[in-house]
Amino acid sequence: MATPDTARRRLFVERTLSQHVKITPGRLLVAIWCAGLLLFLLFALWTVWEEREAAREHLAVDARNTAVQLSALLAVPAWDVDELAARTIVMAAMEDESIYAIKVQTPKGMLEGQRRNYQWEPVPWDDEMDEEAVAGLSPLRMEGRPVGTVEVYMSPRVSQEGSALTARREVWRFALSVLCWTAALCFVWRVRFRRDATVESDAKLGSTQGEKAAAASSARVAALAGLPVQSEEAQTASDDSFDGSLTNGDESTCDDEALASLVTSLTAGEVVSPALGLAFLRRHDHAWQVTAGLFRHSFVRAPGLMCRLYEAGDSASLCRLGDLLERAAPCLGAERLTVAARDMQTALHGPDGLRKTLAVEECILALDEVLDSLR
Repeated sequence: MATPDTARRRLFVERTLSQHVKITPGRLLVAIWCAGLLLFLLFALWTVWEEREAAREHLAVDARNTAVQLSALLAVPAWDVDELAARTIVMAAMEDESIYAIKVQTPKGMLEGQRRNYQWEPVPWDDEMDEEAVAGLSPLRMEGRPVGTVEVYMSPRVSQEGSALTARREVWRFALSVLCWTAALCFVWRVRFRRDATVESDAKLGSTQGEKAAAASSARVAALAGLPVQSEEAQTASDDSFDGSLTNGDESTCDDEALASLVTSLTAGEVVSPALGLAFLRRHDHAWQVTAGLFRHSFVRAPGLMCRLYEAGDSASLCRLGDLLERAAPCLGAERLTVAARDMQTALHGPDGLRKTLAVEECILALDEVLDSLR
């Protein structure tokens, strides 16, 4: 079982953590700004990646089409093993600077092959290939018989230039989006700041005009609680002593200081304070007698009224009365009446007539038992 000192320390820690973890409007605005930046960045990266994939797919299609066209031209030289004709056709095809390499293969070996060096000039095939080149393959057929294959490798130089343009475009778009996003959030923050400043000025004006009424209300509440009206210095001292009681002191001192601080808080214009009333009830034993008298005076005729309402079939009024009993019974600690009132409301909303009758009778008996104990 936790001791009072442990409970006070736990309450102090919870209050401290709540102050540090509290989400302010400024932090929320920064989080929204960062989320927007991340969204714009992901959109830009997705666009660049999609452009590169589309360019690579386009290169693969071009390599395949070029290989098919060359296979139709090289079928006869490959059949006759005419290396000169094959070299002439391959060198003519290499005039297209988008082609990186061409290789003509027969069952006897390579018939002809050309690739480009670092100066982008055609040189004989030597099996040194660019890793980024995209290949296209087409078989060589003569009279329906396969006589070899043609491999065409397309260079990604042109597509890389297009990807670079796309990347630069996306960088500018990202910068403009961030600028507009930041300006929009700054505008929202400025509008909110002006609104808060207006509300604060109106609150200060209202508090100045209602200072006398607030002071009179505080005096009345303090008189009802049996406490003297405190000055401003005494109120500050009371608040400090209440904060210190969270770490040490007994329960009676804590209740006294809490009640004094609650009375002090009423100077802001509050007329009725539920927290102050609860503290007053905990300090005065005779407050329970007042509560019991009020309960008896309010519900003394409720059993007969419940019987008449049930006979008249007015379930709505019975439910409202049961709701009142369910809310008032815990003030006296009447657990049986609380449960009975709740069960009666549940039964009245159901179709079972016998259950309704038993629930109403149980609630009437529980209420009579409470009223008899209060007499």
